[in-house]
Amino acid sequence: MDKHLVFVYGSLRRGNAHSMSVRFPDAKFIADATVSGSLYDLGAYPGLLLGESNSTVTGEVYEVDGELLNQLDDFEASSNYFRKQVELSVGTDRKLAWIYAPDHDAEFYSERTLITSGDWMEYAKTKPE
Repeated sequence: MDKHLVFVYGSLRRGNAHSMSVRFPDAKFIADATVSGSLYDLGAYPGLLLGESNSTVTGEVYEVDGELLNQLDDFEASSNYFRKQVELSVGTDRKLAWIYAPDHDAEFYSERTLITSGDWMEYAKTKPE
C-alpha cells in the first residue's frame, strides 16, 4: 500500500471542529512541522505561498494512503487549492510532503492579509469576524 506525507496548516489541524482526525479519520498524525513560505488570511481559510519569504508556516504532518490522498485532492480542489510537493522540517529532520496551496490566479487571492506569525491556529483565536 502506498503511503504519502501531507502537511496541513489551516482548518484541518488538530483543535479545529473539522480537523484531519474528524474529517479523514484514517489519516495518521506524524508530527508538528514547518515549511518555508508566507501564510495569508484568505477569508474563511489560510493560503500558503511557497518561497515568497524567509518566514516559516506552522502545521502538522499526516501519513495517508493513495485513496485518502485522492479524497484530499477532491476536498481541496473544491476551494481552488491544489497539491504541491514541498520540503518541510520536523524538528531537525527534513522530509518531502504534499501540501495544498490556493490557485494564485483565483480572484480571492488578491484580497489577502499576511499572517506574520505563520500560524493559522494562533491567528484564528484573535481574527476579527
